[in-house]
Amino acid sequence: MRSKRRIIPKVLLPLGFLVLFLTVKYQQTLKDFWVFAVESAEIHFNNLFYQADSETERHRPVSLIETETELKLYIGEPFRNFNQRDWDEFWRLIYAGFLRGAPPREGLPNKMRQLTLDEIASELMKRYPEPFTYFKDEHWKMFFGTVLKK
Repeated sequence: MRSKRRIIPKVLLPLGFLVLFLTVKYQQTLKDFWVFAVESAEIHFNNLFYQADSETERHRPVSLIETETELKLYIGEPFRNFNQRDWDEFWRLIYAGFLRGAPPREGLPNKMRQLTLDEIASELMKRYPEPFTYFKDEHWKMFFGTVLKK
């Protein structure tokens, strides 16, 4: 039993010096790895809790029934034939966050953000060409005024 006690320090001491030597030698590499890992974790965390973040530009109101009715009355198609799933997808496009843009550094994930009004307009033109491809600037202003209650 006594001989085992003497062997453990003799093994651990050189191992400790080896770890210390490698840490000093690769200090910059380890620091870069640590900074990259922390930055990546921070982006993932922010993306996970994006909707609860107070920095979002647009917040979804509690009830959208009045706005949906206005869209059905003023614009008509395609909103007249929307079912609940279509409405959910439409409101997701307006209020949800998407992974867009280039990542801050190579290898990092994209940051989540809301679509700009121009991106929403182009997406609506792709999904519903009738009537959105015919919209002019004043129509988009009225549309976003109705949707976003500005």
